[in-house]
Amino acid sequence: MDPAWPPGDERPPPSEAVVGGWLLDDGGEPGRFHPNPDYQPSASDLPTDPVDAALRLIVTGTVDVDALMPTLLDAMVDIALDEHDRPAVAPAPDGVPCVLVVTATAHRERVAVERWRQTTLPELVDLLPEGVDILLNPGSPASMRVLREALEREGGS
Repeated sequence: MDPAWPPGDERPPPSEAVVGGWLLDDGGEPGRFHPNPDYQPSASDLPTDPVDAALRLIVTGTVDVDALMPTLLDAMVDIALDEHDRPAVAPAPDGVPCVLVVTATAHRERVAVERWRQTTLPELVDLLPEGVDILLNPGSPASMRVLREALEREGGS
């Protein structure tokens, strides 16, 4: 829930105030986090989802980079696609070729592509072209390049 939503308000919150959620399986167990495509943070310094929150904490030195992978494994992400529906590759700020990945719809506006595919980390690893890393939330205050090797180690393939 966006912090701007009044605590104790009995009304159902509007869709754009709900960050997202963990869908429950048939046994009542939570699955991966699904970001709400309608959510827009009420302030630019608010994270859009748990992965964005982890990235922001890593960038500020509040938590170690090791906090990223468990959070990323527990989330659905969107991968940018080119005109042939293949992963869109662009240079990261350091010039390394990366597939562009966002953790919530709000991050898409900084990426000049029209096609997106929602996926999981294991599926993402299988889609990566050889020798290419990922760039999480390009252009955001907490954008981060994640090495392919780390993704393969944590996400499979």
